[in-house]
Amino acid sequence: MEKKICEMTEKEILRQQLELLAEKSKSAADVDLPELTSSMVQVCGVIQCYH
Repeated sequence: MEKKICEMTEKEILRQQLELLAEKSKSAADVDLPELTSSMVQVCGVIQCYH
């Protein structure tokens, strides 16, 4: 069972967002991939701040 957002840490929320972006990119149009990739890179950068 997944946690509710209010029960998740910021890092868990960011990781979930990254997974959702990755999943969306699988079926995205080629024209949308650069924006999705940019978003994924930004999320990764924020996750790195938590290490």
